[in-house]
Amino acid sequence: MVKSNENNAYKRGQELLDQGLYKEAIEQFDAAIAEQPQSWKALNSKGFAFQKMSRYTEAVECFDKALALNPQSVEVLNNKGVTLSMRGLYKDAIACFNEAVAIDKTSLEALNGKAIALQHMFSYKEALDVLEQAMKIDNKHAQTLLSVAVTLQKLKQYERAISFFKKVLANDKNNIKAWNGVGVTYQLMGDNASAIKCFTKILNIDSREIQAWISIGFVYQKMLKFNDALKCYKKAQMIIGAGKYHHKLYDGLASCLTKLSEFDQAIEVYQQIFQREEGKKKWDAQRSMKFVNKLKRKKAVGTLQSIIPADAPATSGGETPAE
Repeated sequence: MVKSNENNAYKRGQELLDQGLYKEAIEQFDAAIAEQPQSWKALNSKGFAFQKMSRYTEAVECFDKALALNPQSVEVLNNKGVTLSMRGLYKDAIACFNEAVAIDKTSLEALNGKAIALQHMFSYKEALDVLEQAMKIDNKHAQTLLSVAVTLQKLKQYERAISFFKKVLANDKNNIKAWNGVGVTYQLMGDNASAIKCFTKILNIDSREIQAWISIGFVYQKMLKFNDALKCYKKAQMIIGAGKYHHKLYDGLASCLTKLSEFDQAIEVYQQIFQREEGKKKWDAQRSMKFVNKLKRKKAVGTLQSIIPADAPATSGGETPAE
């Protein structure tokens, strides 16, 4: 029987989790676990909170403890698989998803998780095979359609990819992931103007959508409009709030600052990535810091050539998508 105060702590933790207050949520889950050590649900939710904080090792520890109590939980196996995938441990992630599918052959989350891990391993055709299984279960499932579209995108089948993103939009015209996918596909096709229109469409739906600001910033970087890109990243940073971390934002911001020869600021951002991440992302940040320090030394002795090509287009003077 679940004790009432444990139940209250667990419910409060879930509420905090939904609000993005992960540290506070963990405190509540700890209280729930202290009252009932057998609460695999509290351990699972605690692990999920750690995952959202990019504390992947601690997250996996929680999921393992939850699985020791309930080894048949597809939910926990999927959460562990996603976390391992985030750490870059794709083979281990696939093993988790396979376990989940063995328990529940209709688990679309497990099949999609496996497909995404295969994508990261560049096994795109194998990913499509897995997604075909998912489509047989539900051919209108939004996440599956999105996963198929992304896989086709990776295979450079851009028109087909867009067609699958549009299948999602046909059922939900405000699906932000689908609009983002279409925008990224246009960008890969070299159509930056269409890409920005898609990302701006997202901002028309929700002007505080961080990924859209990051995506537009990335396109501006590709167009060598680094000042405009920086303004987009700063906007996203303002929305997130002081002290909040978002890897794609920090990575884009550091790269842009490097291009603008703001080396000290770039190193500071890379240091924050290094401190917060694990695995490949952590070591990529360390490698980037070494590179930026090298550029900084060259600038100090006057041997640094301009990072921005001489024929780079002028910036727009600060124009960014309408909110």
